[in-house]
Amino acid sequence: MSTQLKPFRGRPTYVNWNFWLGVYNGIFVNGAEAFFHSSLVLAPFLAALGAPPVLIGLIPALRVGGWFLPQLLVASRLAHEPFKMPWYRRMSLIRFISYVIMVSSVFLVSNYTVLMVIVLTMIAINAVSSGVTGVPFAEITAKVVPHYRLGTFWALRNAIGGGLALLSGLVLRKVLASDLAFPHNFGVLFLLGTILISIAYLSFCLVREPEGKPHIKEPFRAMIKKIPPTLRSNASFRRYLRVRFLALLALLADPFYAVYALQNLNAPASMLGVFVIMATVASITANFLFRKPANKAHNVTILQVSIGLLILAPLMALLLPSWHAFGIVFMFSAAGQSGVGIAAWNLLYAIAPEEERPMYVGTANSLLSLPSLAPIMAGFLVGLLGYQLTFLLAFAAAVTALSFSFRFKEMRKLDALALGKHL
Repeated sequence: MSTQLKPFRGRPTYVNWNFWLGVYNGIFVNGAEAFFHSSLVLAPFLAALGAPPVLIGLIPALRVGGWFLPQLLVASRLAHEPFKMPWYRRMSLIRFISYVIMVSSVFLVSNYTVLMVIVLTMIAINAVSSGVTGVPFAEITAKVVPHYRLGTFWALRNAIGGGLALLSGLVLRKVLASDLAFPHNFGVLFLLGTILISIAYLSFCLVREPEGKPHIKEPFRAMIKKIPPTLRSNASFRRYLRVRFLALLALLADPFYAVYALQNLNAPASMLGVFVIMATVASITANFLFRKPANKAHNVTILQVSIGLLILAPLMALLLPSWHAFGIVFMFSAAGQSGVGIAAWNLLYAIAPEEERPMYVGTANSLLSLPSLAPIMAGFLVGLLGYQLTFLLAFAAAVTALSFSFRFKEMRKLDALALGKHL
């Protein structure tokens, strides 16, 4: 017998239970991310192991690209299944095991080259497994959180999680400033992150998923064939993908900001903890500011403001002469990414017809795996031409994304319409 959700405003116990389990998931994910931050922890860690810029650029390519890439295939496999939670649970176990192997290798493997290979392999496995959970997570969230509560949902996850990330940043700073030898100091950070991320997985695994509407099972090839006509017929979806593509491309310099501050501006390693704290404060602030506008279907405006912040991050990296004020770069980047994350999910839910939502989510996320490869290109550029050109390219990509976002008139209407359906 299927479990049907009742109206949220009626506040049945299990609806609130689902909502808060989703929030707890985000809180612990954010707290854990401070210990696995691509540009502030993983990039300096690999740099200290002797990794060249190309491998450092591979970190976000693996984490972001690995998350996006498998989702269309997953959508074709799961679209017809009324329950998506079993897939989330299986992949969460694989992700947990990959973290355990990574932590163990830091303490047990003394050869830095072998350690680099193991860490990058575990990052890749974790990212692909995370990508497989992306479609189930999106589907389950759409089922259990009404559109008028999405702004609050994302803001609570990110803002309270940001508070936990602040504590993580303080711990990170203390550990890196301690007498613990490298790489064991980073091993402690990864261990703490693994504990927090395990709690996050468990929280979402406990969500009570309602049965979804059955969809016709489509082979992967048939779903691929549907993409071109969908993009031709749905201008809002096409414009959404273009702006998201460019906004992700604008993050190509992110893994190199901290390495640049350490190597070129002579920032002490303990400043990584300060940068994490500053970025977290910015993310929390952005989530509080964007919560109400998101609930009122102003997600296009949120997206535009957030991309504006992504413009400022590389611009400040180009202009700042010393590391003392360099934290502002991470603040602009973190606030911009938080805002884009809130607005992008909400707009995708508004654009996608309910019966085709898995296909839309899978298509969007698979296509958006392409710009995640940009940091690898940036790694080559850093090695050949230095950091300045890389920061300039990120600035240009963000400016272009913002210019295209002013074609979202129809998307504003769809966002408001989606809000009206749930009031």
